[in-house]
Amino acid sequence: MKNFGYIVLSVLLGLTACASKQEVYLPVQKCAPIPVGRASACACALDGKGYVFSGRDADGNYLNDLWQYDPQTDTWTDLGVTPLRPRVHAAMIAYDGALYLGLGFASGKIYMEEYYLHDWWRWSPATGKWDSLAAYPDKTTIAPTLYQVDERIYAIYGSTSCFSRDIRYYLPQTNEWCSIAESHLRAYSAFCGVGATCHGKTYYGLGFNTGNLTQWYTMDLPSDKWTACRKLPAKGREYSACGVGKDNIYVFGGRYFGGEYTGGEVFAEIWRYSPDADRWTYCGEMPGGRAENQIAFSINGKVYFGLGRDEKGTVLNTLYRIED
Repeated sequence: MKNFGYIVLSVLLGLTACASKQEVYLPVQKCAPIPVGRASACACALDGKGYVFSGRDADGNYLNDLWQYDPQTDTWTDLGVTPLRPRVHAAMIAYDGALYLGLGFASGKIYMEEYYLHDWWRWSPATGKWDSLAAYPDKTTIAPTLYQVDERIYAIYGSTSCFSRDIRYYLPQTNEWCSIAESHLRAYSAFCGVGATCHGKTYYGLGFNTGNLTQWYTMDLPSDKWTACRKLPAKGREYSACGVGKDNIYVFGGRYFGGEYTGGEVFAEIWRYSPDADRWTYCGEMPGGRAENQIAFSINGKVYFGLGRDEKGTVLNTLYRIED
């Protein structure tokens, strides 16, 4: 009987271990590639179309063009060179029928102030008009995560050559940037994390801070209150892409940063976070393989992701789609 009890216990423990490893493999559809591949671009969706701005091409050139993707026809339209300076790690968000974009880093020496770009612009698809807006008032302009909450555009955790905990918000009605005093409730400083809004709540996490991070938070941005959620059950990562389906948040690829003695790794993984269950699920690998510095945007519950560069540094032009 003792042996029987041991066997039953072992089986139960095995079942528990299997149940704790959530895996769902989602079908991934290939879309039309963007005509000019790029890494470290930014993207968002507006009125049923996706937009991609800036980045670095296969020859190392910094870009300042704007492209539009139409999911109905699976085609790309070149909207031309913008009045913005070429850059990488810029930021872009849709609000009130327009695109707001800017910030990032221009080609040059990383510690020199002139290469951290503070400009902020609005572009109207209806009129094609570009408006130069109030400049971002800080040096932390690399890869901030943007959110739209209560008629404000929040820019959080942008970086310089190092990580930060900065949160600022832009008021479109008055064309001004405002600061939020740093709170002890705010999460760790981070470099190149990711975030998204799902079911009316904002989330942020991952990134790098002297180590590769797995932490994940939900935030009430107006009150600057942060609540820890379940950590990513895998290696920490930076330079991932993040998109939102109907009910879930998806994280694509990214890099585990390692030094000379600790190594490094670029990921091909797709992870899904369920806000309702506070649960991460592994959803297989990206069909193009390992990639970092990608883009993602969401249209009608479908998440589009791609571009970026692979583990060999090859710049990619491929785009894929999953449906939540």
